Amino acid sequence: MQAKARSVRRPADRANLVLRYARRLVKRVESWADFANALFDQERGFVSRMFPNRKDRQRFLNSPEYREIDRMLVQLMDRFGVADGATPKKSGKFVVRVPKTVHFALEREAASEGVSLNQLVVAKLAISLGANTTRRGA
Repeated sequence: MQAKARSVRRPADRANLVLRYARRLVKRVESWADFANALFDQERGFVSRMFPNRKDRQRFLNSPEYREIDRMLVQLMDRFGVADGATPKKSGKFVVRVPKTVHFALEREAASEGVSLNQLVVAKLAISLGANTTRRGA
């Protein structure tokens, strides 16, 4: 979908493409938060990719296509509940902010082990979780 999205030039065509995407998405999301994030996340959301500049995004927010998407969002809130539906499903990703010195030390260790930083951190977390489980079970 991303390659096709870039080739669509006219704002009205992009708005229609976003609406079609939202119609497919509304049928398969597990929370209204997943729907909103897929469409409106500032970095990866479909709307941000379709309308990268503020002027075009504002024009889209005043469009009939956006009004229909907004109605879909309200319907999802009714279906999932405002509070319960606010929690997106777990993606397996999260951000951890660490001091630069820790980041640097982990990068050096990962390089010396010949693994990515992500692989090293996952291994360290898994080992730590395994040790905690073993201690609790003993």
